[in-house]
Amino acid sequence: MGECMSPKTIFTSVALVIALGSLEKSIVTTPLPIIGAELNAGQALTWVITAYLLAATAVLPVYGKLSDIFGRVKMLNISILLFILGSVACALSQDLTQLIASRVLQGIGGGGLIALAFTVIADSIPAREVGKYQGYISIVYAVSSIAGPLLGGYFSEQLSWRWIFWINIPLGALAVWMINKNLRHLSVKRASKFDWKGAGLLMTATTLLLLLISPEASLDATIASITLFTVMLLLVWVERKAVDPILPVRLVSLPGYVISVLLILCSQLLMFAVLVYLPLQMQWQKGMTASGSGLLMMIFMFSITTGAYFGGKQIARKGYYKRFVVVGFLLSAIALWLLHFDLYLSAALAAAGLGLGLTLPALSVVVQNVLPAEDRGIGMSLFGFGRELGGAIGVAICATIFHSQVPVVVAEGSENTLAHFDPEALAQGFSMTYAGMAVVAVIAFLLAVFAMKGQALSSDLKPHAVKDK
Repeated sequence: MGECMSPKTIFTSVALVIALGSLEKSIVTTPLPIIGAELNAGQALTWVITAYLLAATAVLPVYGKLSDIFGRVKMLNISILLFILGSVACALSQDLTQLIASRVLQGIGGGGLIALAFTVIADSIPAREVGKYQGYISIVYAVSSIAGPLLGGYFSEQLSWRWIFWINIPLGALAVWMINKNLRHLSVKRASKFDWKGAGLLMTATTLLLLLISPEASLDATIASITLFTVMLLLVWVERKAVDPILPVRLVSLPGYVISVLLILCSQLLMFAVLVYLPLQMQWQKGMTASGSGLLMMIFMFSITTGAYFGGKQIARKGYYKRFVVVGFLLSAIALWLLHFDLYLSAALAAAGLGLGLTLPALSVVVQNVLPAEDRGIGMSLFGFGRELGGAIGVAICATIFHSQVPVVVAEGSENTLAHFDPEALAQGFSMTYAGMAVVAVIAFLLAVFAMKGQALSSDLKPHAVKDK
């Protein structure tokens, strides 16, 4: 029975799912300029990343709620299948429009990968003890996240950028096999009616928000804002009447839950600011190759891994977590100011990665610690929703800041891209982007100091609901 299965076996079964999710975020960053040049993307290049993040973010709470109702394994199978189909479509894309549409399909599948994987871990390992497994989680992130930029650079320069998507097929098939072999005992169900109206409105609101702040989207700001406000009002009205709402109000009252979701949003926002814009700066402004910038990004990814590993081990040993969040955002703020002034690049990347890495296990254990078993799927998914929303908002905000300093106009039929722009103009755009992110890091630091409260971490696993016959 699953109850006798060791936590290590369960973790191994979902490790590949975590790897798929983290690999997909990092492998696309270094080949971006090459993809843009081949498909004549111009300023629309960031849509290759934003489209995936937008779709993954919008569907994430749906996966969580459905997994509470229909079981984790069924929803994991669906998410991986959609992810693989999206990867095939991306690899076969012949123009930017096809690639962006394919990334949307891939994101609809990818939205469930990491969120449901971490929900499975929360189902199987107590909050206090999960810190011990942060070392393993960190190794998975290290291998996939560090390999991502390197593989992305290698494939795009030596083979084709399309291989960054083909590689997902055998990995996804292996993940499906391991999940169905080892996690069938987690197919716990409960009788409940899914809140489709709330889910639809939440996905609509998320999409409108991200499109509204994306500089590439040609939306009328006034109309879009009014529409978003109207959808939000409808969402509140529907959720108040729903029997089992997709956004349970009871989660707000859980100690530390809301502030943890907000802080993970800030953490991921800062992470993507560096992960996406630093390789672009190295290639566009400083003339570095894709693989060269990938090697530089290894410093950042390795430091994130180190911070998460150290933080997780210390939390498991001592049960304290707030100090790691505070120190993490302080280090991130300092690092981003160094990047703003273009000083000590390697040291700044190491400090930023270490700081952001420290926040990851600390915020995760708070959420897992306070969630009741019946809301674990939606609770963990809304935490993941905050994380993904942070990444999408981060890319959009950075694009807005950057293009406010570098107003690029590419003539029709021209092969010019941002790589051909004046390095001084590009430097100003990147500098202002990092300054804006430093301000976000300072705000997150203040929130961690004054709004986050310490609490005892549970060493017991909260039982799940009985399986519905």
